[in-house]
Amino acid sequence: MPSNVRELKVWQEAVATAGEIARLARKTSRPETRTLVDLLVRCSSEVALAVARAHVKETPEAQRDAFRGARDKAAALETGIAIARHAELFPLATCADLGSKAGLVGRLVAGYLAYLERLVEADAEAARGSRAAQS
Repeated sequence: MPSNVRELKVWQEAVATAGEIARLARKTSRPETRTLVDLLVRCSSEVALAVARAHVKETPEAQRDAFRGARDKAAALETGIAIARHAELFPLATCADLGSKAGLVGRLVAGYLAYLERLVEADAEAARGSRAAQS
């Protein structure tokens, strides 16, 4: 388990994606698109923040529960990018690139969540075995 959140690939990708969306937001200053752009910036930032918050939790169970929140936020980000694509907010190639990056972040979150699920299950199995041995 990485000791520092900066070592997590999922955090690195989430931060990079949020940074790219923030850069695009600066270029897109049309008042009619501001709400959607703000939503994308917020969603992308929330994914990175949720990963960081999850990483510092004390137990695998608490980390797993917090990563579930990160998974939800990653899904919201992918949805926001899909809306931006349909609204033609950014060039099609830009939306495709952002969609790919958001998809990668979502898969990394899901993978880390699966890892935590296995840890929690292994801990539960060990506890059951310990109780059975004491009986």
